[in-house]
Amino acid sequence: MKYAPKLTKKEIEENHQHFTERTGLYKSLGLDFTDSRKFILKKTQPLRGKILEIGSGNGYTTLLLAKAGYKFISIDNDREALKRAALNLAYEKLLSNVAFYVMDGKSLSFNNGSFNNVIIVNLFHHIVKVKDILSETDRVLCVEGKLIMADFNKKAMEVINSVHKKEGHTHEDSGVTKDYVCSYYKDLGYEIKDYKDKYHWVLIAEKKLQQ
Repeated sequence: MKYAPKLTKKEIEENHQHFTERTGLYKSLGLDFTDSRKFILKKTQPLRGKILEIGSGNGYTTLLLAKAGYKFISIDNDREALKRAALNLAYEKLLSNVAFYVMDGKSLSFNNGSFNNVIIVNLFHHIVKVKDILSETDRVLCVEGKLIMADFNKKAMEVINSVHKKEGHTHEDSGVTKDYVCSYYKDLGYEIKDYKDKYHWVLIAEKKLQQ
């Protein structure tokens, strides 16, 4: 289902203030969300054709892609997350760059081979049945398409957990590892490049025609 947010100026301003405070807090602890995503985006280049982002979240990656001039589809099964992402784009006057959908990454409503690029950043640690998402990304990605995947490493999770603990709650961690994800796509014949920055593991996988 396509998500068409109705946003007020007050909501946009209040969300931006919260977003700025939140990113500032993590940056003060050494975890710079913007720089990490710039690193990930740099490794994706060149990025051509249709793009699907799975897991809009708060819109950190969504916003960076839109600022870089890309127009694409972004999905999340959480309407509140989609709204936060939309609010961040609206503040930068980039909302028209993104088509949002309420959709579960484990059951995508797109045809086989619909996208040239699929991007998943900081989602895997939230997902228990991750194999379903991996299977769906392979299905909707075209041959010679590019799959960009990244998630927090142990050091980043320690920082995030410390913040959440101070706030009185815990942060999800399904335990999905880079090695598991990498192995899954290697078995399908993908060519994979492995990168890392201070707080993330990053995999860039290219889908090859199976013999």
